[in-house]
Amino acid sequence: MNKISLAYFGTPDFSADFLEKLITDQSIKRLVEVKLVVTQPDRPVGRKQTITSTPVKFIAKKYGLKCLEIKNWDLIRNLKLEIRNLDLVLVYAFGKIIPKEILSLPKIGFWNIHPSLLPKYRGPSPITQPLINGDAKTGVTIIKMDEEIDHGPIIAQEELKINPTDKRPDLEKKLTELGFKMFTNIIKGSISCFSPASPRGTQAIGSKQIFSPFIQQNHTQATYTKLLKKDDGFIPFENLKLKIENSPEKLFNLFRGLYPWPGLWTLITPPGCNAAQQKRLKIIDMQLINDKPMIKKVQLEGKKPVDFATFNQAYRVF
Repeated sequence: MNKISLAYFGTPDFSADFLEKLITDQSIKRLVEVKLVVTQPDRPVGRKQTITSTPVKFIAKKYGLKCLEIKNWDLIRNLKLEIRNLDLVLVYAFGKIIPKEILSLPKIGFWNIHPSLLPKYRGPSPITQPLINGDAKTGVTIIKMDEEIDHGPIIAQEELKINPTDKRPDLEKKLTELGFKMFTNIIKGSISCFSPASPRGTQAIGSKQIFSPFIQQNHTQATYTKLLKKDDGFIPFENLKLKIENSPEKLFNLFRGLYPWPGLWTLITPPGCNAAQQKRLKIIDMQLINDKPMIKKVQLEGKKPVDFATFNQAYRVF
């Protein structure tokens, strides 16, 4: 079988991990060839606002792959020329809406690896939301993309248990590994789903079901997530005290969903200061101890992280 030629669209670190697996994993590299990588532009990062490449661009450069940065969709003539002769475009956490006009250019189309059990948790934060909600499971859905957000027909779907101690980076890693395994299984065992003439129905790959030629989502059950912002982690101080006392589990779920960014934070007035001198206090670490969530480490603006007991003894604000 000839290798499947593909372009890869992605941006963050866990998407970069997937790309590196595509390039290096022996189980898939003999079947697919990454011809092009597409990512978001370099942007300022950190306090010093250092211009930084996306993790996906870093991996593309590491392996000598051609990489395009999409700053403006009006300037995509070169992209169209690049992908019209490819078999497939694979998208994983790209972070931009892709125009309808290019979705039909590859021979097989655009496939999206979405880290949720679609139609649940469509949108930009599908890994965060089930943690915040305290869900016991999530999963990965591979869909063929259409012009609406996370709306296209399902190619494959598999569940993943969420452990009580999982934070967002833990789930990002597990879902990336699951998505890669699912994609690899499709390429190795379900080539018939590439054919428009293939019979309607499902076929098994091991214990998993691959839909061929695909099935429609139940759009009436769709739920949506939003793009995370810094203020999503802010809890007014009095509310934080109440959550610590009355709903520590909900606070822990919020912490692990928003960890490490934007993180949970509040504003406090240190002893000897007035209201105009409030400082930002960030919860650096929370842990489950004897099945009870407890704040372990905090960081006051301008200070180093310290354990919560030491902080509270010094500032006595809780």
